[in-house]
Amino acid sequence: MNRNEIEKYLEERMKESGISSPTLEDINKFMGEWIQQKNHRSRDDFEGFSATGMGLILHHLLQADCPVQLADYTDLDCSLVPLFRQLKLLLNLLEKEGSFKLTQTGNLPVRVVKAIYDVGLPSSNVESGIISIRSENDSTSVQMTHIAAQISRLSKKQNNKLSLTKKGKDLLSNDSLLLTELLTVMLTQFNTAYFDNDSSENIGNIGKGFSLILLDKYGEIDRPYTFYSDKYFQAFPKLLEEITERYMPREKMAALCYLFRIFGVLFENLGLISYQKGAFFETIIHRHDIFEKLFIFKYPY
Repeated sequence: MNRNEIEKYLEERMKESGISSPTLEDINKFMGEWIQQKNHRSRDDFEGFSATGMGLILHHLLQADCPVQLADYTDLDCSLVPLFRQLKLLLNLLEKEGSFKLTQTGNLPVRVVKAIYDVGLPSSNVESGIISIRSENDSTSVQMTHIAAQISRLSKKQNNKLSLTKKGKDLLSNDSLLLTELLTVMLTQFNTAYFDNDSSENIGNIGKGFSLILLDKYGEIDRPYTFYSDKYFQAFPKLLEEITERYMPREKMAALCYLFRIFGVLFENLGLISYQKGAFFETIIHRHDIFEKLFIFKYPY
């Protein structure tokens, strides 16, 4: 807190109220007013949102008062989301077969993995032949599909067999509701740090809604990923301290961590973006049209 700013506000409020000898109750009242005003004040590091607005983005993402909302999308829109296609296929297979036995490690059987991979986002490592699909662990998107089905309780595991839940059966017949469930789970519960060994658990997981806001405000033209990571860490600078500096500067490692988790894992598999290689091996982020069909944003005036 800025002591001079607080003292100045208290002096002005006491003068306005004609109070020369304020009681503790008076001081607490004026302090409450000051905190309220400060929390509603626009901040450049929050892209014009106040601390209150950022609180909604961080802790109440997609809920009624949040500046980030889901749009009214069509079945065609749903089909453009790679992870949605994969999740729907998994549920369809479960409905058709009743259940199927998982591997000893609890993974999906290989035939299911290959089927789900084929309807999702192609992996450059798989397509180039560097990696062959021999288990669930060979595909990030298939693992995400399995995780999403479990977190959202669309599937259940019993006696090492996977089957469909009643919720899964109900949502399988409604693409819009199924995509809403998927987006909600991936943006509010999914751990983007699952696929890496970086020292920070919070980078990317904190402020997923803020990352959506950045993509909405600035994604009309292709930009280097560092444009987004710079703004992200400007909003959440303490996250930089969570990175253990090893073979490159902490800021660079943090930026690459953010790139991988938000753009490489989450946004790309949701079909929101794709990559391009720019000059000096800089990764360029290209926003897809489906992004504008899935989300609605309310900005402060």
